[in-house]
Amino acid sequence: MAELSAKPVTVEWVRAAVLHAQRIPDPGGPSSYATAAEVLRGIGLIQLDPLTRVSTAQRLTSLTRLPRSARAEDVDSSLWPAGAPLHEPPVSFEAFTKVACVFPLEDWPLLQLRRERVRETYGDQIDPGMRERILEVVAQRPQGAQIGVIESALGESRTTGWNWSEIKKTAELMVRTGDLVITARNGIIRLFDLPERALPAPVREASHLPPEQLRAGLARRAAGTLAVMTVGDFAHHYHLSAADAALGIELAGLLPLQVAGWKDPAYCLPELLDAMPAEEPQGPGAGPAAAARLIGPFDPLLRDRGRARRIFGFDYTFEAYVPRDKRLYGHYVMGVLSGTEMLGRVDLQRVSGVLQLNRIFTESGHAQRSVNARARAGAKTLAAQLGVQLSGEAAR
Repeated sequence: MAELSAKPVTVEWVRAAVLHAQRIPDPGGPSSYATAAEVLRGIGLIQLDPLTRVSTAQRLTSLTRLPRSARAEDVDSSLWPAGAPLHEPPVSFEAFTKVACVFPLEDWPLLQLRRERVRETYGDQIDPGMRERILEVVAQRPQGAQIGVIESALGESRTTGWNWSEIKKTAELMVRTGDLVITARNGIIRLFDLPERALPAPVREASHLPPEQLRAGLARRAAGTLAVMTVGDFAHHYHLSAADAALGIELAGLLPLQVAGWKDPAYCLPELLDAMPAEEPQGPGAGPAAAARLIGPFDPLLRDRGRARRIFGFDYTFEAYVPRDKRLYGHYVMGVLSGTEMLGRVDLQRVSGVLQLNRIFTESGHAQRSVNARARAGAKTLAAQLGVQLSGEAAR
């Protein structure tokens, strides 16, 4: 990378910059976003996860950034509009970093090099005959085809749970290579479609831009979302190699930063230095208890556990798959964000029409009484968005 003088900044400054980029509002204050589709365009990707102990990952991530009046049932219909006129483009497409995510439609070109890498690495695993048969079935269905429909049409065995048929394995790999695209759902069921039919022509054409332009564009997109990022942060965010991430940062002309206490240099968009004040931001302060939001385990603030430790000093482990007697906090735990700090975490569970607040945990250095009040307020906001009642000893 070109030798540039790295500007020294504090972790507190980075924290404020990251939260400014994520636009997480106070529950009673105004929100930058009105819909989940706007959230997606703003933050660039939303990780998907089917666990519903509280709600799905895409709903929790979106609701955290939406006003208190937002409702969970509106999130999916915003990300995957049903019954829209055929001439209207979709809002999103589903693809993979290392895990399944949903991306704004306009970012399709930015992942072109990743699709090409998958094709080069795994393309020989796609049987040409099966590929053509899948494409024929999908082409016959103008709205896209469910995987069960594709399997039935080809006379193959059906997928059950994680026991995937060869048809599903091939179709999923075709999504990774860009031979198929998922831009719509029928309820919770994904619909496989043809890129030339589902994607607007300008979006498809932009994927043929020079590789250097695509690499730089992806780096700028990540920097706009992450605000401050190391090469490793960028690589983790889109599941890139370290070499590809470093090259993208260089091509994008990002500015180097030296964050106090960080081993690796960080980078940001030049305009971030103008947008963020030089003085130290305030922490949670003495504001109202309502100034708290709950952060899900797959939220951009927590999905990279190492980054969460560096920025927030928050050591998060997802314990849903940890044996009960070995869990430190609980099956499904959300962080408590107030101001620029993670004050604690809450163990939550939604049962029918009730959001059960099982226990509140306070991070070191914070007063338990204050954290309890803020956590309960955050849980109350989330319960209202989910359309359920808040209950439990810890919620009183």
